[in-house]
Amino acid sequence: MTVHGKVNRSAVLRDSAASYLLTSLVAFGITVIAVRLFLQLTGFPQIGNSVLHFAHALWGALLIFIAVLLPLLYANRWAAQASALLSGIGIGLFIDEIGKFITQKNDYFFPPALPLIYGFFLLIVFFYLYFRRSRQIDPRKAMYNALDKFQDILDGDLDLGEAARIEKQLEIGRSSQEHEIQSLARVLSNYLQDEKGGLVPSKPGYWRRLAYKVDELGQKLGRRFHRTLISVLLILFSISSVLVIAAVAFIAFGDIDFTEEAVRASFNSSELSIVKSTFWLMLILILEVVIGGMAIYATFTWLRGDEQRGQKFAALAMVISLVLLQPLLFYMNQMAALGGTLYQFAILLTVIAYGRWYLEDVKEH
Repeated sequence: MTVHGKVNRSAVLRDSAASYLLTSLVAFGITVIAVRLFLQLTGFPQIGNSVLHFAHALWGALLIFIAVLLPLLYANRWAAQASALLSGIGIGLFIDEIGKFITQKNDYFFPPALPLIYGFFLLIVFFYLYFRRSRQIDPRKAMYNALDKFQDILDGDLDLGEAARIEKQLEIGRSSQEHEIQSLARVLSNYLQDEKGGLVPSKPGYWRRLAYKVDELGQKLGRRFHRTLISVLLILFSISSVLVIAAVAFIAFGDIDFTEEAVRASFNSSELSIVKSTFWLMLILILEVVIGGMAIYATFTWLRGDEQRGQKFAALAMVISLVLLQPLLFYMNQMAALGGTLYQFAILLTVIAYGRWYLEDVKEH
């Protein structure tokens, strides 16, 4: 049926788009880390023989193909969920070998490979943060979301919480200026009201259950433990920042003869290309000074009791480091930068959690 002879095929964002993207993002990150660690620990084994080599990029492509097929073949919501998981694993396996695809020598260890992988990961993170934002939806989009959620009725899996979310979508649908959308929303709303009596209480999804468990654990540990943990993490990060700044400054301004064999043996080829370049070395030094200075200031204000300011500057320092500095460090020493990245990411999550648990009420007042 068309409305006034006009067909509307504009894109409609899925209500669960952010959840699917998060699943794919987590699967992607874990896959790349697991593959790199496994290959290093096992000496980079290969599947094949003297002629054939079945690279893990092929298995990644196969999983991506399956992930594409699932939502095309099956209308169930589990197909989209499985597609999100398999696509993340498949992309992780595929992109891990990007060094082979962008070099003439098929160099898996090509220095820019990991920065490119890390940059792609950050891009997906930004996509996730963008799509998880709450936004106003029009009646047409609301009805799309409501009809999608009605799958739970066919699966016998509708609960009271889901019914309430459907009703909100239908309420928006009933406000439409289009008669057809209004009528459909009223019919579905009446049906939903008739079925509410037999519904069971809400069952949170996987990510929400995981968030509840994290919140529960955090609340059990208590604010004092959480604050002490952040203090220790910030102090250690500040100390390491000072040491790194001193080391980079020594390399930048010290009298180092890079032609000496002992000096050249101290750096790998990627690190040597950076430390011999005045531009890149000064860029790293500037970033380290900015990030280290912010971390030290955050630590100082945090220990003084100004938790809001300390949390703000600590989170900002971690974000700047993760987005701008870590790609350079991945170029220099590849997987050795992974530990620092995970450490900074842990600090970021910890200070964000502290702010959400203990400081939001203070901000409101």
